[in-house]
Amino acid sequence: MKKNYIGLLVLAVVFLVGCASTSGSGSMPAWMTDYRSVYPDTQYIAQRGRADTEETAKTEAVAQIARYFQTSVNANLKTSIQSVTSGENVSETTSVVNEVDVMSQVDLFAVETTDPYYFKNEKKWYCVAFIDREKAWNQYKPTVENAKSEFYAMKKNADSENDPFTKCVLYGKAWKSGKNFLEKLEYARILTPKKESAYSDDRKSVSEIPALIAAEKEKCTVYLSVAGDWGNIISSSLSQTLSKNGFKIAKTQKEAVYLANATVETNSSGSEPVSVTPSLDLKIESKSGKTVYAVQVKSEKKTLAYSLENAQKKSYPILAEESSKIINSELSGNFGN
Repeated sequence: MKKNYIGLLVLAVVFLVGCASTSGSGSMPAWMTDYRSVYPDTQYIAQRGRADTEETAKTEAVAQIARYFQTSVNANLKTSIQSVTSGENVSETTSVVNEVDVMSQVDLFAVETTDPYYFKNEKKWYCVAFIDREKAWNQYKPTVENAKSEFYAMKKNADSENDPFTKCVLYGKAWKSGKNFLEKLEYARILTPKKESAYSDDRKSVSEIPALIAAEKEKCTVYLSVAGDWGNIISSSLSQTLSKNGFKIAKTQKEAVYLANATVETNSSGSEPVSVTPSLDLKIESKSGKTVYAVQVKSEKKTLAYSLENAQKKSYPILAEESSKIINSELSGNFGN
């Protein structure tokens, strides 16, 4: 699975509110000596920044919170994980669906900062950025609920479909939506684990989607017929590609739920040498005549030979490889991978 890692991009800071503290000439604020006591982890996510200027100290403090989210989300989105829920201490172990894409960027909100304080002994500015967990959750909950509603709407749509192939595709869409929902839940877990734990049954519903897809694939028996093949090259390649994606290749039409009809054209020109740029036209239909999948592939490489047979012998393996990549990518994408 292709993994993306969170960049330290702060897309949005909804508000930056300064708490009462002195800056520079007054007495040292309490958060300078022990900011985690002033902003306990049970109520806040807090990080301290240190820099040469006031604004840079603020920016560094906010960036530290972004890094905290980065580390936590990357740690959480694994098959079996230990999630950071209390400061830097591991407090629970849970299971999360495998191969969930990690959020590509950190979207911070409800961030507040103290007034920067100048510490003369070091000639440095200090600042604490913090998020009130309860306040942040109240703002973030609609985002989680919207993702949840979208997932269940797609799952319901898939549940009501009768055609196995189409059902796989619809479950694939639900799976993509479910992964987005899980991302939102991981963000929520960092904000407030207690609130997020209420969605444990929803996590289970998302985790069941791959098994539902696999069950429908078991029903997708396909009879493959290829016209214009040479040496069984295209037939063999298509059989392997369909099998790789979970479909069973039937030996007879009677055994099959779907008919996969493929036509190969040489698109030849000239003679001695002959030039060919072969193409493939594949269509998978149910016995009722409904097209559930179709693709056209034309080789990107032109092949020259002194006979059409030699041209086919050289070019068909190339077409088979190109077709396999395209079909595998499309079917895999259709099923939410």
